[in-house]
Amino acid sequence: MTSSLVKTEKHDGFACVILDRPAKRNALNIEMLTGLVDALRDCQADPTVRAIVISGSERGFAAGADIGSLAAASPIQLYTSGFSEKWDEVAAITKPLIAAISSYALGGGLELALICDIVVADRTALFGLPETAIGTIPGAGGTQRLVRAVGKSMAMEMVLAGRKLDAEEARACGLISSIAGDGDTVEAHACTIAERIAKAAPLAVAMAKAAVLESFETPLSAGIRYERSLSALIAASDDRAEGMRAFAAKEPPQFKGR
Repeated sequence: MTSSLVKTEKHDGFACVILDRPAKRNALNIEMLTGLVDALRDCQADPTVRAIVISGSERGFAAGADIGSLAAASPIQLYTSGFSEKWDEVAAITKPLIAAISSYALGGGLELALICDIVVADRTALFGLPETAIGTIPGAGGTQRLVRAVGKSMAMEMVLAGRKLDAEEARACGLISSIAGDGDTVEAHACTIAERIAKAAPLAVAMAKAAVLESFETPLSAGIRYERSLSALIAASDDRAEGMRAFAAKEPPQFKGR
């Protein structure tokens, strides 16, 4: 599946969704975000896709929202455009999302990465929310998700003072999980993780993702009850029976997602 600004490549068990607006460093406008959501929904509907890698072009992951289009919009146009809500549509995807960050992940680009379930980077990556320097603030969840990722003090410095993190700092803060090794592209590194996810039981992966995300929304006791209910529910699945059978037989499991 291909659009003018977003490309999709499907592989065995996973898909790569590529932001492709290099002339603008993948600045996110409504057309690109619509293309991204369409691509993700296509992957969501495809049972052969069990994980999704989101990456950028050679000029970066995404250098932020398209400032030109935002500056020309009135407050009412901004409120009714559905622009910020596109990030909510990305967050609604239930399959695992892996962000592969190279070069810039700024502003809306970082907000997009923060939605993803796993974030990896190469050593050229730079993360930041520079909105206050141009008289605005993050508007697609950045102030809420960043503090959950890196803590209050670092989030405040990034949002208020425009501090940017390199890959090592981002890993130390917990913003990313790993850095691609020398000689390995971040896309290949992310695809390796996607391949491992694709080998796991799809229903178990979906429930596990839901349980982890619930921890951001509910008190600990409620989250544990939710996890416990999913853990009991999945005992009725064919995949669990297959996993147990294969483990006992020392064979690779053949999961069907049911």
